[in-house]
Formats: sequence, C-alpha cells, structure tokens
Amino acid sequence: MISLKMNKYSIMIAFLVITLISSCAQKQEKTIAIGVLLTLPKDVYDHSIELNRAILAHNPDNITLNYQHIPHITLLQCYVKESELPKIEQALNGLYKSIANDSLWADELQYKNEKTESFASIGIERSQPLMTLHEKTITFLKPYILTEGSQGSYVPNADGTPIDDFTMAYVPKFVSAHSYENYNPHISLGVAKVSLLDGLAQGNFKAMKFKATALGIYQLGAFGTAQKRIWESD
Repeated sequence: MISLKMNKYSIMIAFLVITLISSCAQKQEKTIAIGVLLTLPKDVYDHSIELNRAILAHNPDNITLNYQHIPHITLLQCYVKESELPKIEQALNGLYKSIANDSLWADELQYKNEKTESFASIGIERSQPLMTLHEKTITFLKPYILTEGSQGSYVPNADGTPIDDFTMAYVPKFVSAHSYENYNPHISLGVAKVSLLDGLAQGNFKAMKFKATALGIYQLGAFGTAQKRIWESD
C-alpha cells in the first residue's frame, strides 16, 4: 500500500514538473532583430554593389552587398517578439504609399576624411517625406519594440562567429541615439582607407535621384545587414 501511494505521488510530482517546464517554455518567446527599410531601384542598387566591390578589392574583411545582404535605406532597427510580426506587418501596411511617388536624392559619398580609414556610405538627403516616414515607422512600431535582444535574435554568421559588439550595442539604441534629429539616412558600403574613398568620391560616385521600390522588414545579421526578408509591401 505504501509503495502504491509513493508511486501515485511520484506520478503527480512528475506531472507537475512537466507542466511547469511546458509553461515556462511557452512564455520564452523568441526575440528577433529587425530592420524596417526601403529597397532600391536597379540603378541605385547596382551602383551600391559597384562601390562595395571596389572597397572589398582593397579590404575583403568587410560587409559584402549582394542578394543575401541587400543595399537599402534603414528607417528603424529594433528588437521585437517574433510572435508580434503579423501585428507589425499590419501596422506598416500601406505606409509605403506615403513615399512611393517622392524622389529621393543620393547626394554624396559619406566618410570621415580626417582619418586614415573610415566607414563609407551613400548619403541620402533628409527630405521631408523621408523624415516623416522615418518618424511614422517608429510611432507605429513603438508598442512592439523591446529593450533587449541576444545573439540568437540575429541571422547567425555562416562561419559560426558571434554577432559583432558594434551591432549588439547599436540596435537597441537606434531610436534613442540614431533617430529623429540624429537620423542619418544612408546606404552602407563598408570600411576603407580614406585615400581609396577620396578616389571613389572623385571618379566613381554618381549622385542619383530615385524612388524607393518598396518598404520591407528584414531580420538583421552582423553589422546590421539586411539578410532575411520577412515582409515587403505590395
């Protein structure tokens, strides 16, 4: 009889433990790092690839722009719950129409020429339609933005190395440190010697007017690259 009671208690305890573990697992929702961005027409896309390849030829330890790491204009980077993505997509649905007919201006090759080496990007003019879109994107997503993420929030590096410290520090501070009056719309190109960038600015860079082709959500990878498409406007 004692043995039978002990077996019953053991079964009950095991059931409670399994229930508790299951409940905790359900509460641990996956957090992902996303970029809300504007995609580019072919001429601007191709020019970004061309400049990036010129940088890679002299400094291969760099971001590589291609169909897996698309050139783009970031509007917002942040952490969100993966389960909230349908709500986020709904919040952004229709927002692209607010800028679809507005011309954007890629007006300079940005870099710090007082240094020997610098991060380079194609600077985009802070037009009123673009600034309004940037601010609306933050407003619409504010209810879903999380303050913390982890290495697992990103598309992992193919070589198994961890996501870089710069990205891990940059993404959670995008709204507080890199938005509104601090927003710098650009197309990232990579790091190069300033002597090379001077040559690209004078002989290769082309200023362009263009219209964004879509608004999208991408899961981020190392260095804030847009790697995995989650959603894109029609």
